[in-house]
Amino acid sequence: MALVKKTIELDQDQINRIKTALKAKSEKEAINAVLKQFDTDLALAEVTLRGAGSFEFDEV
Repeated sequence: MALVKKTIELDQDQINRIKTALKAKSEKEAINAVLKQFDTDLALAEVTLRGAGSFEFDEV
């Protein structure tokens, strides 16, 4: 994983809620956890959708 420094504007109230909910020690830890979870969810959705639409059934 490559780490890069970014200057972005974020909603401080959202960051505080996320940090509290995740019991994160820092804002950075909280944001990275959310980004990692989103990335995982996206990967799962891609795999699920890739298999969807294939209605090949074997006759019994």
